[in-house]
Amino acid sequence: MIAIKRETAKVYQELLANPHLRQFVDSSLEIPKTFPEIFSTEEIRIIILGQDPTVKNQKSRAKITTVLNLDRAGSLHKYLDGICKGLEIDLDKNVYATNCLKNFFIKPPTQIKEDDVVEKFARIWLPLLREELAQFDNVPIITLGQPVLSIIIRENASKYVRDYWGYNDDWKTGKTLPFRYIKSDDNVLNRVIFPFPHQPSINKKFYCARLKDYVAFVKQTISN
Repeated sequence: MIAIKRETAKVYQELLANPHLRQFVDSSLEIPKTFPEIFSTEEIRIIILGQDPTVKNQKSRAKITTVLNLDRAGSLHKYLDGICKGLEIDLDKNVYATNCLKNFFIKPPTQIKEDDVVEKFARIWLPLLREELAQFDNVPIITLGQPVLSIIIRENASKYVRDYWGYNDDWKTGKTLPFRYIKSDDNVLNRVIFPFPHQPSINKKFYCARLKDYVAFVKQTISN
């Protein structure tokens, strides 16, 4: 893991040396630590992957020191802990969490209109992410939020989380489609991936209604 930290710092310095990209980086903040920072690779059973650590509120942003704020209690921690309990794993012992894009931006990427920063920064961070994940042999991934999918899926896979959760226009009447996951051939990380909505979106009626069953689907799939 020391090598990954060293490479992360190297990539970050390369970003800051880029005259175009550095204008979008909030360099006043340190790159958040992975969760957990110290772990046993043999105990990791799920990887949780976020997009980047940036939040809109600058004061809240400055308090983020660990990926997904998993070092402290909160709504996101509660959400992910619930998923882990459904999978019968321990969030603190069996999960490794990291981000696709490690750096903070000056504002959430969707609010940056001058360039497609997600696409540009992904080109730089993805090789390191692949190296980072290589230490966990065949461990499946849970992604958080729809934007993450645009970074990692190949052309033949859907970029919408709801498609993997069996969305149908008539879902309220019980006419849902089968649950799905992203196969290893359909993403650039070459892993089995289960897309989840980010914490705010889980309150939408469709995801609320399907959460328990999708978690059960994930559990069954990774157990086979």
